[in-house]
Amino acid sequence: MADQAQSVTVTIDGLNVSVPKGTLLVEAAKQVNNEIPVYCYHTKLGPAGLCRICLVEIEGMPKLQIGCNTRVSDGMVVHTTSERVNEGRRAVLEFFLLNHPLDCPICDKGGECDLQDFSMAYGQGQSRLADRKASKPKAVDLGPTIVLDEERCIVCQRCVRFDDIITGERSLVVKDRGHRDIIATAADEPYHSNFSGNVTELCPVGALTSKTYRFKSRPWDLQRTQTTCTQCSVGCQLLVDVREGTVLRTMSVPTDDRISDGWLCDRGRYNIGFYDDARRLSAPLYRDSGHWMQIQWQDAVELWAQAIKDAIAAGGPQTVGVLGGGRLLNEEAFALQHVFRQLGVQNLDWRSGPQRQATPGRSGGLPTELEAAEAIVIVGQGPSETAPILDLRVRKAVLQRGAVCIAVGSRDAEPPYPCKHVATIKDAVAAVPKGAKRIALVWDGVDPQAGRELGNAFAAEPTLRYIAGEQGNARGAEAMGMHPASGPGFAFGSAAGRDFAGMVEDARAGKLHVLCIFGANPALHFPNGNAVAEALERIPFVVVSDLFMTQSAEYAKLVLPAHGLFEKFGTTLNLGGDVLPVNAALNAPQGTLSDLEMIAGLAQALGAQLPGASELAEYVIQSAAATHDLELGDERLCGATPKAALPAQAEGDGTLRVAVQSRIFAGGGTVAHDPWIEQLQPLPQAAVSPSVAQRLGLTTGDCVDLEGAGSTMHDLLIEVRAALPDDVVAVIGGLPDDPANVFGGGALVRIGNIRSAGELAGVPAAS
Repeated sequence: MADQAQSVTVTIDGLNVSVPKGTLLVEAAKQVNNEIPVYCYHTKLGPAGLCRICLVEIEGMPKLQIGCNTRVSDGMVVHTTSERVNEGRRAVLEFFLLNHPLDCPICDKGGECDLQDFSMAYGQGQSRLADRKASKPKAVDLGPTIVLDEERCIVCQRCVRFDDIITGERSLVVKDRGHRDIIATAADEPYHSNFSGNVTELCPVGALTSKTYRFKSRPWDLQRTQTTCTQCSVGCQLLVDVREGTVLRTMSVPTDDRISDGWLCDRGRYNIGFYDDARRLSAPLYRDSGHWMQIQWQDAVELWAQAIKDAIAAGGPQTVGVLGGGRLLNEEAFALQHVFRQLGVQNLDWRSGPQRQATPGRSGGLPTELEAAEAIVIVGQGPSETAPILDLRVRKAVLQRGAVCIAVGSRDAEPPYPCKHVATIKDAVAAVPKGAKRIALVWDGVDPQAGRELGNAFAAEPTLRYIAGEQGNARGAEAMGMHPASGPGFAFGSAAGRDFAGMVEDARAGKLHVLCIFGANPALHFPNGNAVAEALERIPFVVVSDLFMTQSAEYAKLVLPAHGLFEKFGTTLNLGGDVLPVNAALNAPQGTLSDLEMIAGLAQALGAQLPGASELAEYVIQSAAATHDLELGDERLCGATPKAALPAQAEGDGTLRVAVQSRIFAGGGTVAHDPWIEQLQPLPQAAVSPSVAQRLGLTTGDCVDLEGAGSTMHDLLIEVRAALPDDVVAVIGGLPDDPANVFGGGALVRIGNIRSAGELAGVPAAS
């Protein structure tokens, strides 16, 4: 690591530059706008010294040196473009090109390939190789997202080092030797990772290519837009590449150090095929006598407004409820609550699933600050599946900086980094190294009691607090006032409405007459699926705004076709409190509207007022930046724990308590309607502890059913997970074909109908 306390002066190509002592030459050259060519080196991966293309001439040294692994010293004089340097790079390139195929016209990397560029700059006109080029396999299926062309690989090992240094997973390795070197997986299994797409960006040639982008376009045919990803709450900056109205790929923003550190998770990168899916809604749908019919937007808004007017006239504002999910932008969430509060409606909420809180309060930390923590305490589900890029910060802190990670009562799979598993928060306090000055608390926002206990346990310590929850703009919705007890900017009032759990109870009792759902799917994600299904059936008028006919939309009276994220402008608020821009990258399908346009049309039909564009933008900034004294598990935000989420008590031997966990590729919306990523969608799974597995004779790969509360989850693959308590079975939530909320929150179930992995494969079970 460079010594920041002392600077040295070096001369690079005749220009003097002052840099911290210990800076690598390749980085020092950037200060004079000189990009030394590199293949194996990458700013986030550090020096490797493998490819030798970064040769430079240093006065006083007899041989050329590699710029990626040479640190500057005071008075050093460096030449990066001398005749000796160019000759050295020419020789290096000659060896790279000995067996490299001449298939640039069909290579996906054409037009943005470092080997192509450097060959033009330093290479020779023709090959001196007399023998035939060595051939290697082409189009090798490396995993569900990547195709490997072994002939093109220059073995720079960026992909291997990313998998080792950044993710810590160590799935990729170099096999064989010499010109037979190939990139492969360590266990000869498909390459699975939530971050696999990053290796295609890191590859400086066309060896690693994306299945979703393969043979789709050339870079000069793409229109590029920078925007913010809202697939989770981290808010990574990403580049959206569009050709002829179709999103072909997304790319990371290398300079996004503050939030993403220059990486993307695979959902942010690959969940883009749904924009052109044939199942997408393109006109308002109205259900009459059990049949769906397309209607005009004007008629849809009039029916919607009239239903609200009739409900308020007959039973008052308390008969109307609004659920605004984390898919909404800040402007849409503010406008939504603004219109309905003018009508006296207080039943406003963003929480369609188990998460109860999204804003950590005044001690909230930025993503970049997490990697500097000396101790990280995780309570609830860890961020590996809810906020994957935040999880990379945890890995960086532990693997590269020696932080101690402590997981309390974890139900997660074992992470690829050292992590202490403890049973209670009191145990976590004891496990924190004495003298640790920077402690990070990561909570999933689900169990308010656990959140309060966590905050109180570290109240005397300087902490950074993070809530890595289930919805992309949950914090934005909360700050904009989509909450029954809080207006914009956390203005808590004396009169509070019903949260969504309360709306479900009112609906089942016949007290809720209109429910408006924006960007949420409670039928699949609310902890008690049977309760919300009954509620939606009993509400006379349910209106749903979405891109697809989701499980919740099936219960609606009116379904409104919405714009996707890449089709609208606005802002979002990430888990660190940054207000981030959302920019439209393509035109929305004809017949669809943004949620803000729908809300504006409704406001006009109801005679309600909306602020103008500039005034709305100012309200958003003020609400997002409002000072507040929130704590983890804050009772003003969390309220009472919904009855549906209360853990059931033990009822005899053999029962297990269901713990529902998120997966980044589970869900009934954009993921389920994206044909590009079908292989990434998880199969239904039940994870149990080794003790439970031994008691029931289970092994990983067996298939079982879960039975309880009058319902059954069928055909779940068993995973034996070491960290799980012996009274818990962990299942994946949000799977449309096997919804985990059929039992209700914290339900007790039994494992039955066991089929061994051998039987499933057609092998007779051992007697």
